[in-house]
Amino acid sequence: MGSTGYRLQVLDITALPQLLELDRRCYGGHWGEQGYRAELERPTSTVIGAVVEPGDRGEKTSPTPTLVGFGILWRIEEEAHIISLAVDPDHRRRGLGRRILEELLTQARAAGCCWATLEVRASNHAAIRLYESAGFQLLGRRKGYYNNGEDGLVYWKKPI
Repeated sequence: MGSTGYRLQVLDITALPQLLELDRRCYGGHWGEQGYRAELERPTSTVIGAVVEPGDRGEKTSPTPTLVGFGILWRIEEEAHIISLAVDPDHRRRGLGRRILEELLTQARAAGCCWATLEVRASNHAAIRLYESAGFQLLGRRKGYYNNGEDGLVYWKKPI
């Protein structure tokens, strides 16, 4: 299935348990409950989720919509800073990451943001391809930016 079987929506605090599970599947439990709770409650954050409705193809049996991807955006004056974008490993390579990214940028434009920035692991070639294909340009490198000592690449896009 392409990305058409998914619905994007702004998430609220009721999505916290599914965000934590998806974080575990994508990042190995990187952020934790406090981090996601703060983003869901912060007025200058936008959390977009991608869900599969019960019964849609590709969805594991569940009576409620299943969260399979998310993106988090901070709005700082005229800057949109994308702090996280994740897609469940079972739902990758279907255009879902691109849809989430595009929705984050749409939300940022609607909020008056003029440019967007993000950091990505230097080894995350799939994400780098996505960001570059969406018009992001490499701005710089942050040595040892991630907990494991890996460098972070700084990307930006103007206008969004």
